Amino acid sequence: MPRRHPSYYRVAGIDLEREMQRLRALEVFAGGSLADSAPELRVRRASRRPNRLGFAVPGDYRLSVTDYPGIRPGDVLETLLHELVHLHVGRSPGAHAWHGPEFKRALARAMAEAYGITARPRSTLHGTYAAELERRRLLGGAQLELPLAS
Repeated sequence: MPRRHPSYYRVAGIDLEREMQRLRALEVFAGGSLADSAPELRVRRASRRPNRLGFAVPGDYRLSVTDYPGIRPGDVLETLLHELVHLHVGRSPGAHAWHGPEFKRALARAMAEAYGITARPRSTLHGTYAAELERRRLLGGAQLELPLAS
């Protein structure tokens, strides 16, 4: 795939490409494919908030984050990390194939390593960690260093 302009990867002031590179180096991903190579990152643009804020396709080793009016930096960061965890964990057998116990543990660990968030919400739906990321951001950023685009 041809190299895209850097502005393609900017969503809510976040440089997704740069943040993805930082997140790939987390200890939670050590020994997995994310530590070795970057997945394909796509940004979808929507005119309103979609049902799916992002998705991962482990078989194609790619992920997508959706930009939409009103998206907050916390939403972007949560979505990106959530989808990276999907690529790392993959699909598990059983009733909770995508958001089962292994996924929840990996996401909680990744949030703690990446952003210092140690609270473990009951739900893995998008938005549960974003609220805490936004709270920390609005406190002045002292507790959270956001990877803003240059």
